[in-house]
Amino acid sequence: MIILKLLLFGLSLAGYRQVMTRLGGNRYLSWLLAIVVQSLMIYFAALAGYLTISIWIVFYLGLCLYLVLFVEALCNKNIHFNSIHVFDIWFIIFGTLFAFTLYHSSLIHYDNFSHWATMVKYLHFVGELPTAGQNLVTFTDYPPATAIFLAYFTAIVGYQEGLLLVGQFIIIWAGLYTLFGMLRDQKRVLMTVILLLVISFINILNISIRFNNLLVDCVLAVLGVAGITAVFINKNHHAGWQIISTSLIVNFLLLTKSSAIYFAILILIYFGISVLSEAFHSQNKIKMFIFAVLKIVITTAISFFGWLCWRWHVAETFSKLSKHALSVQAYQNQANQESTHTKDLIIQKFLAHLFNIDTLFLQSFLLINLVLLISWLIIRFLFHKTSYSLRILLVSDLITIMYIVGLLGMYLVSMPYSEAITLAGIDRYLSTIVIFIMLIASVVMLNDFDRASFEPNIQLRNRTAFASLRTKQIYQESTFIIFLLGTVLMLSEINGINYLDKTNEYALPKTMQRIIPNISHFNHEKVLIVDPVKSEVDNAYTKYVGRYYLFSDQVDGREAFNVSPQEFKYIIKGYHYVVIPSYHQTFTKLAHKTYHSEVKTGIYKVDNDGLHAVSASKYMSEVN
Repeated sequence: MIILKLLLFGLSLAGYRQVMTRLGGNRYLSWLLAIVVQSLMIYFAALAGYLTISIWIVFYLGLCLYLVLFVEALCNKNIHFNSIHVFDIWFIIFGTLFAFTLYHSSLIHYDNFSHWATMVKYLHFVGELPTAGQNLVTFTDYPPATAIFLAYFTAIVGYQEGLLLVGQFIIIWAGLYTLFGMLRDQKRVLMTVILLLVISFINILNISIRFNNLLVDCVLAVLGVAGITAVFINKNHHAGWQIISTSLIVNFLLLTKSSAIYFAILILIYFGISVLSEAFHSQNKIKMFIFAVLKIVITTAISFFGWLCWRWHVAETFSKLSKHALSVQAYQNQANQESTHTKDLIIQKFLAHLFNIDTLFLQSFLLINLVLLISWLIIRFLFHKTSYSLRILLVSDLITIMYIVGLLGMYLVSMPYSEAITLAGIDRYLSTIVIFIMLIASVVMLNDFDRASFEPNIQLRNRTAFASLRTKQIYQESTFIIFLLGTVLMLSEINGINYLDKTNEYALPKTMQRIIPNISHFNHEKVLIVDPVKSEVDNAYTKYVGRYYLFSDQVDGREAFNVSPQEFKYIIKGYHYVVIPSYHQTFTKLAHKTYHSEVKTGIYKVDNDGLHAVSASKYMSEVN
């Protein structure tokens, strides 16, 4: 059944994609643009209070578009298939393998439950954007783009944690596919397999969160690259599509996370440079310059429209909950409260981590710089051809430095001290910029080598366009080895995800799943989760996991029960239910001493007589 639902979802998506290509959109951008258009349509409808109905309208509209265009092509005998390249087959095979792997994976990471998965679940089952009256989604300031798409995806296919991961992977995979539109010659197999190898390296750079999480750090980098691709593919041609595709992607990017504004600015700067450069090289410079400025203003305004609507929605909906909103005054207050010693300590730790040669960030950054420098030296002095590798090296370093400065500012003025002093999340934050510059730099470098090849003219290339038989043999052998290496890295990542899922067999989310299935009715039952792991209770992991699975905004976690029987009774009476995912020795003994009952693991209802075990089905019927 799920295969049929996935097929229908794919046909609906293909309907929007066909409209894009029919209207002149680029085939490599079309899949991502279809996702973005669907998401934005639902997003604006959700702002107006029509989330659920818009999901089905968007879905059926896509099916109708696909059916109409397919029948039209059939009647006109105009059915044709785009040429299939090696990377197309590679993307289909590994996209399927990753989707299958993620479908059987579970959510474990803290942030899945503190916001990302909880937000999707709320949208899916409640059918509206979070309101001020609920306390389940607490990060109400976070934009909802990926959550909107996942709510749409799960509404069609079905709600399951593995499907949430598959849905987000579709966004990432569609974004990465856009990269091939930047290559000079997609038929040049060596260049495409090198790009596939670079894509497989994302698994190494993204090791801190991987694809089996709903965190958007990798998504931001991929969408940022897709925005640059949209500008690059359509420059000097298709001015309308350059504006449309760029503004659509930037809209979706800004609605993914507020910190994405950095990548949005980079995309719009590149867009501005592109159109101004085109105007500068035109014959009627003044007229074209005016048009260029107008294009920049229109594109920027459209690009920020969705984000501005979200800022207005947050201000209107959560006027009494200003702690969730972006506030310059709040940042200034925190900056003033922190002592100079505290700031110096954070800066010292930040710089020490940044320049630690053992960190993946510094190793990757140095490797990217080294590869770009070597490629520039080879092309410039060995092949005596023009190379942009040195230029992109300097630009990518500048982009990275500015990003790092902004990241340090975040730790100093917007992050709580307890998190800032431990540099919480720094590896995944840094991985975002490394993935971004690696993907951009790799395409520039590959195009450099393509121009420096024996036959730079794409139209004249054929099987004999090599300097010698030996160079052709080297080309073929290199292609095979690089393709094999990229394939091995992808298979290794799949095995790694499967291994992690097995090692987390006794993690709190999995023990919760075994005790009780996902509750689909949003409720306000007061539930205490007894967790023997102190650290999980202290950092609120237990609370967030419980709130997600029990779908209640009145869930607490507790580990310490070194209290008297009277105090124990007082604590227990504050809740309607007690859930014990894993055996807690102290709680079991105290419950036996207080209520003379055997309490181990499971769901227990609280009444005047004490704790009484209830089945998962009974609990679900009572909370519903």
